[in-house]
Amino acid sequence: MKTLSKTLLAFFTFLLVLVGCENTQKKGLIEEFDKLEMEHDSIEQVHADFQSIHSEMVQEHQELKTDIEALNIQDSTLLADLAKHEAILKNHEAIIKSHEDIIEEDAKLKAGFDQKSETEMEAEIKELKEHHKALMSQHEEMKKQHEMMQKEHKLMISKIDSIDNAKM
Repeated sequence: MKTLSKTLLAFFTFLLVLVGCENTQKKGLIEEFDKLEMEHDSIEQVHADFQSIHSEMVQEHQELKTDIEALNIQDSTLLADLAKHEAILKNHEAIIKSHEDIIEEDAKLKAGFDQKSETEMEAEIKELKEHHKALMSQHEEMKKQHEMMQKEHKLMISKIDSIDNAKM
């Protein structure tokens, strides 16, 4: 009987330790998820800011295109740069749309996170980290491309001005 009591006591002690470890593990995962949520909010703000910058770039590009068409400029280099910028901007629009989908999908992961199993939590945390890394990387690349286009727009405007002045 004493052996059975000791065995049961050892078993319940083991269960308490196991449950305690599981709760600690889950608590750690919840804390990690909360940090990722703050990072998600920051990325979402960067995304919103970039959308605004992108809209301004599209408008600037459209104005430049209109000026070139109005002046009937046939400079092949200028037209090639314009076409390149248009392709980049369309690509950015597709990326921005995909980011909106990812951000929306990530927001859904939040629901009931603390009720999920450790395995589900770990999988969602991994997915969030991958999404964050991709979003930040793509934002940085688009930012570099915008900076390049802005420099090229200035050169194009100078070229248009010189062509326009030569016509007068």
